[in-house]
Amino acid sequence: MTALNHTGQRLVQELVHATEADDADFRRVAHAEKVNVVGAGGALTAAYEQLRNAAENTEEHLLLQNAIRRFYKQLFVARDEELVRTSGNELAIELTFAGYVPNDSLTRDQLASISSLASAHYTAYEALHKRRSISLDTSTAWILDTLSSQVEATLNSHRRDTAFIDFAYNYFEMLVPVDQVAAKKGEQQEYGASLFAAIHKALLKSNKAIIRTALLNRYDIQPQNLEAYIAFNKKIDALLSSSLTDKLYRVVDRQGAPLRIVRRMLESRSDITQLLPRREAFLEAYEQQVNKEYAAIGRRINRAIVRSVIFLIITKFLIGIAVEVPYDLWAHGKIIWQPLLINLAFPPLYMVALRLTHTLPGYANTTALIDRVDTMLYGERTVLMKKQLAGRRYGPVFSAIYGLLSVFVFGGVMWGLLMLGFSMVHIAIFIVFVSAASFLGFRLSRLIRELEVVRSSSNGLTFLRDILYLPFVVVGQWMSDKYSQINVVAVVLDMLIELPLKTVLRLIRQWGAFIDDRKDKIV
Repeated sequence: MTALNHTGQRLVQELVHATEADDADFRRVAHAEKVNVVGAGGALTAAYEQLRNAAENTEEHLLLQNAIRRFYKQLFVARDEELVRTSGNELAIELTFAGYVPNDSLTRDQLASISSLASAHYTAYEALHKRRSISLDTSTAWILDTLSSQVEATLNSHRRDTAFIDFAYNYFEMLVPVDQVAAKKGEQQEYGASLFAAIHKALLKSNKAIIRTALLNRYDIQPQNLEAYIAFNKKIDALLSSSLTDKLYRVVDRQGAPLRIVRRMLESRSDITQLLPRREAFLEAYEQQVNKEYAAIGRRINRAIVRSVIFLIITKFLIGIAVEVPYDLWAHGKIIWQPLLINLAFPPLYMVALRLTHTLPGYANTTALIDRVDTMLYGERTVLMKKQLAGRRYGPVFSAIYGLLSVFVFGGVMWGLLMLGFSMVHIAIFIVFVSAASFLGFRLSRLIRELEVVRSSSNGLTFLRDILYLPFVVVGQWMSDKYSQINVVAVVLDMLIELPLKTVLRLIRQWGAFIDDRKDKIV
């Protein structure tokens, strides 16, 4: 029997510590006083949250943190320090009604801890706003990033994720030597933090808020120490946009398939610490987990397709009201229904058609995954060659051909739409939404590629698909980068629905509490 190597042994030790700490927390919470949430508005809040999440179209594991961020963004804008001090109670109501946490699951101690975190961050928020050297948007983003992530961590334990990150870090630190990716002295000094951020982004799909908070926690930087908080956040902003972090992210993403399966096992198996030291038993369980992941990918893609279709319909409806219908009435004196309906129906149907072209990995990929994890946990140290780190390189001829094909694709689409009676405004909207659908479909295909060690070969259908839709993917990616900075649909929903809705529901709950208090005083 081959024993665990040093990296595998450290993983087992950290998992044991994480399990012991989680068990202690579970026992403490089981005997602690819980908070029961009652009042009006639960159904409305839950329904709105589903709509809001569809409009944001983000990763499922980030939804809770995003909801917490929105809550505190509205609270801080109100500048009510007294409400901030007791915000844990109001947040518990919001999250329970929205369906993020079960009723009677949060404790008084958790809410007190959340309120304390909010007060500390609000103090830093006010202090940062008085500094003219830092923009309002930047300082607000820092505060909301760290507060929302820390509050979410108060509600959910991430100790196993921390153990996994340390394991992945130790593995990639050996696999990717610093001198192979960081030529400059400054980059060599940033290597550790860049690798940590790359692992978070590639393997855990963490957003900037989570990565920022993880780095601050790793170096023990608190908002109470404002000078250190400012200096370190500036370094984090530079780090997250650096070429070294991007390079390491691409390496981790390409080499991360076996680690993603390991993480699923850490999440799903309570006996993982007993399983890891037994090589044959672990590899058998690992193969079973790989097959489960293949099946789960199909379900995840189907759910994501539904959410993406809803996102496209909501966005297209708003764009139609704001742009297409007014344009038709101004330019033609009436609504031109054919372009309007095609622009509404085609992108969702196109996304469904893209789904039919995605195929799951085969047995060769499963075997390669098992071999990789065997070496990772039970084998000797391996190092990637410089050629592997650099990736493939192609000459300018391929780029020229690709650019020419892109021109033909866009030209052909525009010619076809002109034949159908589309104006340039209708064509622009069509291209925008097909590009958005293409990029969303491409992101779904990456769910499959994330588990691929042996890349599946292209057939005629996938080859034709890639030629036709990759130009739209590039445009969609560019739009996504811009859209993520200012999500117009989300802003509209926040201003026109969420803020008025939750303000009214909060007043109704306060009125109900007042009436109950008055009834108690009647003898």
